[in-house]
Amino acid sequence: MLKLVMWVKRLPHLSRAEFDTHWKEIHGPLVRRHSAVLGIRRYVQTVPLDNPAAQAAIQSGRGTVPVDFDGGAELWWDNFDAHRAARETPDGARALRDLMEDEARFVDLSRSQLWYATERAIIS
Repeated sequence: MLKLVMWVKRLPHLSRAEFDTHWKEIHGPLVRRHSAVLGIRRYVQTVPLDNPAAQAAIQSGRGTVPVDFDGGAELWWDNFDAHRAARETPDGARALRDLMEDEARFVDLSRSQLWYATERAIIS
């Protein structure tokens, strides 16, 4: 399986709640609607727990830096060739354009990270 992992930052003019509402109620369903044409097998949004005390405790206990993102997303495809082929069809290109246009409404890509990955299941 191929996975695309994203750690995303919201656009500066959006509150965390506005960002999360758009991501959950608009972008999530948009990904679902285009999933078949793009060959997306799974899509997960990961949202930081809204518990500052718990976040501070785990970070200070391990000596890590504070979380500096508004959420994470993971998308799965069968493999890289299937992912690329789906994007190169006319329907796939339109679907990808729709998703990227929507991302621009709430995600600050210049401060976000994304990469392709494969998983190593240690406990499954």
